[in-house]
Order: sequence, then C-alpha cells, then structure tokens
Amino acid sequence: MVTRIARAGKAGGAAIAALSLSAALLAAPAHASETGLFGNQDATYDGVFRQSLAITGLAAADARIPDAAINWLLDQQCADGSFEAYRSDTSKPCNEPDPATFSGPDTNSTAMAATALYLAGKTQQARAAITWLIDAQNRDWGFPFSPGGKSDANSTGLALIALQTVQPQDRSARVPNAKEFLGSLKLKCSSGGGLAYQKGSAANGLASAQGYMGLAGALPVDSVPSLDPDPICKKRNTMANVGGFLASAIDAKGAVPSDFGSGADYTSTAWAILGLIANKVGASAVDTGVDSLRDNARSYAFSEGDAVPGAAGLLLLIAEATDGNPRSFGGVNLVSALTGSMQ
Repeated sequence: MVTRIARAGKAGGAAIAALSLSAALLAAPAHASETGLFGNQDATYDGVFRQSLAITGLAAADARIPDAAINWLLDQQCADGSFEAYRSDTSKPCNEPDPATFSGPDTNSTAMAATALYLAGKTQQARAAITWLIDAQNRDWGFPFSPGGKSDANSTGLALIALQTVQPQDRSARVPNAKEFLGSLKLKCSSGGGLAYQKGSAANGLASAQGYMGLAGALPVDSVPSLDPDPICKKRNTMANVGGFLASAIDAKGAVPSDFGSGADYTSTAWAILGLIANKVGASAVDTGVDSLRDNARSYAFSEGDAVPGAAGLLLLIAEATDGNPRSFGGVNLVSALTGSMQ
C-alpha cells in the first residue's frame, strides 16, 4: 500500500519526552528487514540518511510514498528517538554514541530522519527525534556529529533544518544560537568567505552548503517568482558571506567543486541551490547550477544502473524549488526511479 503524504506547513507541537515512544519503538523485528529500503547499495554507512532524503524528496513532490519505505525508517529508530546510520539488528538496543569511533546514534541521521518523518505525517516519532537532537547541542550552541564530540558546520546545518521543519513555532534561543555558532565558522571575505567544517580549518563546500541551508530555514523549499542577484560576501553578515562563497563557486565552475579533489560536487551544489532559493537570492548562480544538475541528472541519480536514493531525493527537492517536473528532470523520472529502486 501507499500513503499520500501531506505537504509541510502544519504547525508542530512542543517536543515530547522520547521515553513515551520506548515501548512502540522496541517492538521492531528481530533483524532489520530491507523491505521498503530505497536503493540496492550497501546501507551500512548511510541507510537512514539516504532513506530520509528520498522520503523528503517524494513528500516535496507531492508524490505517493510507499508505506513500506516509511516503516523501514521507523524500524530503524532507537528507543530514545535517535537514529544510527544503519541498524542491521533492530532487536538489539542502539549503541551508545561514541565520538571517538563515530559509532552509535548521530545527529546527521537523526536530523534527516526527523525531517522525513515529519513530512511523512509521523509527527510523534519526528518530535522524539528532535528531543534527542536538542539534548545533543553543545555549550557553544553548535551540534556535533556524535553527542559529546566537537561541533561542526554540517551537523549544525542539518540540525537547524530539522528544528525549523519540525518545530517552526519554537521560540527558544536554540535556533538563533546555532545560527550564531555557524557565524563563528565563516572565513574572511578576502579569502573568499564560506564556512569551515570546524574552527581552524579551510572553507569547505559541503559544510558551507548544508550550513547555508540551515541558516535559510526548513524543507521543502518552495519556488519564488524571481530571485535577487547573487549575494556578495560581507564581513559581518554570515548569510551574505556563505551565500557569496557558494554563488561565486557555481558561477565560476558550474557547480560547487568537490572538497576531495577535482571535479564537481553535485550534492553540495544541490544543497547550495536550495539555500539560495530559500533566501530568495542567487539569480545567476541558481540558473547555472540547475542547468548543471539537469545536464548531469542521470549520472548523478544512477550508479551502474541502480538509482542512488539520496541523489534522487535531493533532485526532487530541487525540482520542487524551481517549479521543475519531478517526472522529467534532465530526462529522468525521479519519482519512478526512487519507487522502482525500493527493495
């Protein structure tokens, strides 16, 4: 069966105690079933994240999401509301977070899962994930990958997206404080601007793109009639600083360059475009970047003939944000690619 998912925009209530879900969450099957998992790739390192991006993209496109896909994600949730990257045996309690080994529940998987579950109508489980996520926020107001670890731009950006999606009515200081933390990671405009992954490091494309989307707000991002010109880096304005860094990179190269060598990083490019549109800026960079994503949609969304769920989910978000056709984006039917990849 499939369920038609309502669009985002429903006001979420206050976060509830994760313990109220313990009994239901512990009723998971003895071993993780792959029924409902999008994609055939090894899920060990990104199963929850890629599933969540796929569900978020389908929700943005007002597409039908298979119940089995949502249930697979729910089965991965820990008793305290958090998520590990992937649990091969869901009959066992989740491991304790270990920042030294990056094992156990992590903020990236939990933030993306909270976003997806909320958009899929699983409000209670989404808020339980948010409760755990809030507890992971550091004293510097940033978020670490693993609770107890050092805050970084990517984790803070993803956490901000989840918080603003699931609890848009939250009036506490945690969201503006987390945005202020991101401001502490921005680089000087004389060096091009952008965000460092952590304090003391160089500007990082993916950290800047995910951090920028966190500064911008919630998912999905709606299209706007017209965009203002590309932002220009400003010393004291984090949004302009990071937006200028990303727009300049896209205008110069067609896409945000990879942080790991030569070539384009279409994942960073997609996150950057979503942030620019959410901020209603970047007319030139958005056109250039979307053209690159369309031209490379097939190679990005497929690997050896198999759909790549995270990539397809991001492109669905781009299609929604640009009034594109999710069933013909760069010649790819992203909806059928995803649903056809489900195990």
